[in-house]
Amino acid sequence: MDLELRLAALSKLIDTHSEAVDRRLGEEFRRAEDVLLGSSEFDELSDSLKTLAVLAPRFHMALLPILKTFARSVPSRTLTHGDALISRSMLRYRSAETLVSLAIDVSKQIRYLHTEQVVDFMLELSRAESTEVQRKAEQALEELAEFNLDIFYERRQGASPQDRIVSHFAGLDDPSLTTNSSAVLRALAKVLSPSMEGHSWTYSSMTIRRGSIVSDGGVAEMRERAITLLKRMYMLDTSVEFRQKILRTMDVATRREHPADNSETSRMFDRDAISVLEFRRSLVTTEALPLVQTIEHQTYWDYYHAATAEIEFKALQVRDELASHAEYQIYKQLIGFEGIFGTWEKLRSSEEARDYSDNRRRIAARQYVNEIDDATYDRWLSRILEFSKTRSNDLATFPVYYEFLESVGREKPRLALELVTQHEHIMSPFLIPLLRGLWTSEQTSDIESIVDRWIADGTHLAAIAKSLYKVGASRLATLEAVIARGVELDCRDAVLETVGVASSLYAEGSGPAKSVFMHALRELAKRGDARWISVVWFSDAFQLLVDAMTEPERVEALASLTSLPELDYQAEEILSVIAEKDVEAVLDYLISRLKRERELPSLDGSAEATLGERFEAIPYQLQKLDKHLARVPDKLVSALRREFDESPGLFTYRGARLIEATFPDFSAPLEQMLLKYVESGKESDIDFVLAILRTYDGPSAILDICKAIIKAVPQDSKQWNEVAAAIESTGVVSGEYGLVNAYEQKRAEVAKWLNDDDGRVQAFAKWLIEGLDRMIDHEKKRADEGVALRKYKFGADKDET
Repeated sequence: MDLELRLAALSKLIDTHSEAVDRRLGEEFRRAEDVLLGSSEFDELSDSLKTLAVLAPRFHMALLPILKTFARSVPSRTLTHGDALISRSMLRYRSAETLVSLAIDVSKQIRYLHTEQVVDFMLELSRAESTEVQRKAEQALEELAEFNLDIFYERRQGASPQDRIVSHFAGLDDPSLTTNSSAVLRALAKVLSPSMEGHSWTYSSMTIRRGSIVSDGGVAEMRERAITLLKRMYMLDTSVEFRQKILRTMDVATRREHPADNSETSRMFDRDAISVLEFRRSLVTTEALPLVQTIEHQTYWDYYHAATAEIEFKALQVRDELASHAEYQIYKQLIGFEGIFGTWEKLRSSEEARDYSDNRRRIAARQYVNEIDDATYDRWLSRILEFSKTRSNDLATFPVYYEFLESVGREKPRLALELVTQHEHIMSPFLIPLLRGLWTSEQTSDIESIVDRWIADGTHLAAIAKSLYKVGASRLATLEAVIARGVELDCRDAVLETVGVASSLYAEGSGPAKSVFMHALRELAKRGDARWISVVWFSDAFQLLVDAMTEPERVEALASLTSLPELDYQAEEILSVIAEKDVEAVLDYLISRLKRERELPSLDGSAEATLGERFEAIPYQLQKLDKHLARVPDKLVSALRREFDESPGLFTYRGARLIEATFPDFSAPLEQMLLKYVESGKESDIDFVLAILRTYDGPSAILDICKAIIKAVPQDSKQWNEVAAAIESTGVVSGEYGLVNAYEQKRAEVAKWLNDDDGRVQAFAKWLIEGLDRMIDHEKKRADEGVALRKYKFGADKDET
């Protein structure tokens, strides 16, 4: 609060000009500069950056050189917190990257004064080694490039900031544009946006206003230059990925917020859309097929949303150019996950429904397979090689092409064999369907010898395994060979795939596939790799496997999950399936995770380097497993009671969470079980119950058992503090006075105990109410100060005096 008050006071001096004020602000600026250039203490550096953010308007000429020097030098400094080095765990929040991100925020204060220099600063940082800094710099550049209602109208700058950015980019040489293309394109997408926003604040609210851009204020000229720059950038790199990014950015220029209010703005939008459409049309006959597909997809939607007949006409010209591109029409049928199928006019008017089933494409693919013969062999070989250069992060986008290649493997094995042997590199993303087809072709012996060679060479192991889905029941020896070779080469991904294939084959009736599954699981478990759950959690096949497992095998499966750093939804799905068969084994597994967490060293130093990430034994919430654990509440509570004896100090933050996750509403059955421990009168039993109560954020449902504890323990004992903490806990509150309201409600509930028959309950209630009153007074004062400070910084609402 002291820093905030000091910065608020400095902000009020910025617009005051006197010798004393100038001297004071100069001293503050020089002090911050000295810290930034020479200190390694994190809090000092952070506070100095916040100070510069306030002083920026008065010292804008000197600000950027300091920030640049700081951003370049701080990654090499050994940061401290106080007098000690920052621990590895704290580096997540107190790192050089965090400080550079703050420096980026400081530079925003002068972005409209020194636009070009700030742009260069952001471009430099967008190439930093840290992805956090890269992302922050690109976001800052986007914020500078986007239209702001207040800047555009109230400060009457129009499109000047955007024009300066575009002009600065246009002045870069080609290598610089290519190197900085990611940041440049993100900024250009903002300057071509059809909308603008404005934001205003008071101490209690933020108002967001939105409107459409207009053609005046230099907008029309700036947009035209931005589109010209994008056309220039398009020619700088021939890669499909790069050019797709350019096309996506250029597509922003074809959009509009809503019908323009004036004819000049309408003409601007029409001009830009037509310019983009004509550029696309010029590319259709010469560009790579994935880019032609992108052009079709974008152009159809421009046609669909066309505001004028001229834009419709230009879009249909592109459509006609696409229709005459015979090779693309074949590509679209086989690959076209973004292609438009149907008559555009009918699709737009809903006279014809879009076919999302891929049935027509499958029919076409079937015809293409039938076309392959000696006369068309070379043409289809070249075509498949060209089509297979298309890349996607998700190969599930190629279902029709996968089926086509599988049919080629099954029915045209000579072509398939040439593809997988002589063009192995190009076809590597599509080996699975080709192999799957070849396994059921007339030339199985040929593919078997090829696969044996690949296994010996240690290549394509994962693809070999996946190719055996549905067709591998008689080739379990091949799966075993993949496991053996994968183990030798430590190729865990290959072993991982065999888990999914074996479980699928078992579900299809191949009993011996269970042994393959267990073999792969054991090999992964030896290496602490529990990723096998990612390939089976969504499948019913695993349920069938669990039903067939012996008790030791289920324990093995659970033990293989020991290395999981946390139990996410996939892990919980697996555990739930096993719990249906053996909930006690799952409970033992969860208790073993608690023991492992207890045995791990504190993650504030070297241990984190070993583990790589924090270990969380029990999740905060359970989605399915809670229902299974609730079937054995006595065993759950008994097991955790034993766990409490092993680690009472941290039980609230570890084992007790399993109780809260299983019984999130603190139901009556749980209360009755816990009351038995309270009634025992043993201090350790009562402490166990208190540790559980502390996890529940103080709901009124725990008050009865709290009262029972008060009656069971001596007056003013240490358990009183624990009971008070359990009752006072609030969980999440909202609003400035959220805690005040929560404490007042708790006070009212406890006040009823003042009339209780038990004297200890009365004494506890009086003691707790006194504490709550102090907390209420403190929170009211804190909230009042916070409101006053925000009013000072942001102003009051209009209806307040």
